[in-house]
Amino acid sequence: MRARHLPTAAVLALTTALLAAAPAPARPSTAPSGGRAATRLAGNTEVPVEGGSARFDAPPTLLAALKARGVAIAEIDTQGEISPHYSTGSVRLGIKSGVVTNSGGKVGGELRFTRAGIALINIKTKKVVKVTGLVGDLTQGTLNAALDRGRKATLGTFTRPRTTSSVDPEAAVLRMDTGITVTAAAAARLNAALGTRCFTGGGPLLHVRIDAALDPSVDLATALNLGHRASRTDEEGKVADSAR
Repeated sequence: MRARHLPTAAVLALTTALLAAAPAPARPSTAPSGGRAATRLAGNTEVPVEGGSARFDAPPTLLAALKARGVAIAEIDTQGEISPHYSTGSVRLGIKSGVVTNSGGKVGGELRFTRAGIALINIKTKKVVKVTGLVGDLTQGTLNAALDRGRKATLGTFTRPRTTSSVDPEAAVLRMDTGITVTAAAAARLNAALGTRCFTGGGPLLHVRIDAALDPSVDLATALNLGHRASRTDEEGKVADSAR
């Protein structure tokens, strides 16, 4: 039997129906490999801390009170050993890690210092208090540490600075310069451990200067919502214009 040829119109109609019923080809994914969204430049609220240092200075009033009661300050190395040489009241600690955020327009996050610490020594009674495991809670404005290897407690509080004045996006550095006041609970523990009455709740404990290195691959102005900050070149240009 001879094959019957379909009319041209019927062939076209059948082809159109088959094409319409076929699934559309999948579009290639624009998401980066690994399934993680690219939020490095916009929306990353936590900026890693890659190192740095902090200098802790005992204020003059506290130094005088410690000296009058025979209490000395010494550094503790990363092995937990107390230096045989007494400090003049200034101790420098490295910054091990942490993160920096913008919390309500002020610096937030956390700074974790190296395993080194500070020792308070009552020279007369030989009583010693080791302050180690220091952590700066930038969001709460507290300095936490372990006393004599015990559980961590809040040693003192400080005023949180604004991010726009503390973060240098060009140098990728967080800089802080602030005083720390001792809490009533920490003052009581320190006095009891040393057998003295050197510390008073709400009184000065330390003055700290921090230089924390931030991840340079992050767009800090965007990640920390710093807004527009004039560059050094812009500032130099304004000075030059005003001098004309």
